[in-house]
This record gives sequence, structure tokens and C-alpha cells, in this order.
Amino acid sequence: MRSGRRHLTVAVSCLGLLLSCSTPAGMPAEVPVTTAPPARTLPDTLYGVTLDDVSRLPQLTASLRDLPQRPTARIVFDPGTAPADYAGAVAALRPVGYLMGLPMDSTAVAGTSLTEHHDRTAALLAAYGGQIDLWEVGNEVNGGWLGPAEQVSAKVTDAYRQVVAAGGRTALTLYYNPGCAEDPGHEMLPWARANLPRELRDGLDVLLVSYYEDDCNGYRPPLAEWNAVFTELAGLFPHARVGFGEIGLADRRATEDRKAEQLTHYYTLPVTAPRYLGGHFWWYYAEDMLPYPPANSLWAALATAIAPPVGTAPLTQGPER
Repeated sequence: MRSGRRHLTVAVSCLGLLLSCSTPAGMPAEVPVTTAPPARTLPDTLYGVTLDDVSRLPQLTASLRDLPQRPTARIVFDPGTAPADYAGAVAALRPVGYLMGLPMDSTAVAGTSLTEHHDRTAALLAAYGGQIDLWEVGNEVNGGWLGPAEQVSAKVTDAYRQVVAAGGRTALTLYYNPGCAEDPGHEMLPWARANLPRELRDGLDVLLVSYYEDDCNGYRPPLAEWNAVFTELAGLFPHARVGFGEIGLADRRATEDRKAEQLTHYYTLPVTAPRYLGGHFWWYYAEDMLPYPPANSLWAALATAIAPPVGTAPLTQGPER
């Protein structure tokens, strides 16, 4: 999520290394396999939500369990926390949804060295490699606030290699900024072509797009534009499923009605691009959908938006091994 919208303040020193995108300096080209492959098969459509705060775990668990489709919950592992701090959350949330793990949010990347980034990913893989269904190896990676492109690419590539070596599934989130990029060099598609190595583009499992209308002058792309964007991304990442990785409103003072309209629009957008999986991952789920119970109006809007069509069964959890 874009710098300035996070509630978290990060203060970690950056070593300022200038690194190659192919083999990160100081990092092994191959990482030993230490964890088992994912145990569950993901469904064709993901109904994602983001949990950047898991402190109200009983309410989170109940609210996710009661949604009409099994959700995919992104757990944001905050800087300054230990992997063990999330043991209770992973154990409680896994039975009620699929899990996507984000080892490092975009706001923390610029202040983290490659070694620190590597070690953080490795520690979380060692702790939860067999319990997280999808690992987000980079978040909003073309955003100008993450630092120089060569450093971002080195960190993302290293994290990707670690997850692949551990037998995990990989996801990556780009930041869509049509006509509103602070620097043209950070426009989503050109940046991805120039800075993400073919190894990653060819091997990635899921490619996601973050978009916040009020971060882009209130612009709402028409459906034809989204189809074109996702079709182009499906070509650039030829083996990845594509979808939304973040939506929401940067303005936390927005009314419930405005949030509900925004949520409903994106979760029900009928994209027809190749390998489209949905996703969406409303960022402020923990802030907007609780307390629960009772169900608040935004939780009800989400439940309505993802409800299966009449006469069809909801998606269920994939098999565990």
C-alpha cells in the first residue's frame, strides 16, 4: 500500500547498495529447500481481503468464516515483529480461508537492505512455508517510494527465488498509475518490462495490480481499459494468473456509502482478460469490517458483492495433505 496511507511508521536504515537484477550481490543464487510444497489447491476465483492488523483475531476469524465465499486473506507481516508473533493468527485464519503472506509491505522496502529483506523472507518461510498458500514477494514494486529500481528488483528477485526453492507459490503486486505517476519512469507496464527479470516474469504464479482511484485524481478506468491492462499483463507474465491485489480509498474520512460503492464496483467488475482470477484484497478489512458481530454495512456490502449466483454452491477449501 502506498507510502503515506499506512498506519505503520517504519524507521530502518538503508545500506544504499547498487545491485544487479540478475543475481543479487551477496545472496546465494540457489536457496536450499526447507519447507514443504503448498498443501491446498487454490480456486479459480479469489475473494481477497487484507489484514494489516490481526490483533482482534476472534472477530476477524468470525467475520471471514461467515462470508458467503471462502476468502483469501493477505496477512501483512509488520516490520519489527518476529515470525512467532503471527503463530496464533495463522493457526486461527487458515481453517476459514486461504492465506497470502506479505513478508514486507512496500512502505518498508526503501529502508531495508537486501540482506535484511532476504533474512526476513527466509525466517517467515521457515516458520510458515507449509501453511501460507501464496507468498507475495513484492508489493506495489514500481512505486517511487520503494527506492531505486535496481535495488527493488534485486530484493524482489531474491524473495522470488527463496519461495520457489521452498516449493511455495509466488505472487507480485504492481501499482497502476495511468497518467498520475509522480515520475514517468515508474509507470506500471514500462517499469515492469524494464526491471523485472525474465526468470521472474516467466515463473510467477500470480500477478496482481493495486489501484486507488483517489490516488489517481479520482480516475475510474472503464472496463475496456482494465481488460486491456490485464490482457497485456497476462502476456508479459505468460504463466501467471492476473487480478487485483489492492483496492480501497486512501481518504480514511470517506463515508461508508462511498466505501461500499467503491468495494462493490471492483469486486463485481466483469473482467474477461485471460487467466483473470479476481482478487481485489480490500486493504482496510481489519479497520472497516470490524467490530463483528454484528455485521456492519461494509461487511454486508462485501458479502453481497461476492455472494455466489442463485443456484450455485459457494467455493470451498481445497484439499489438505
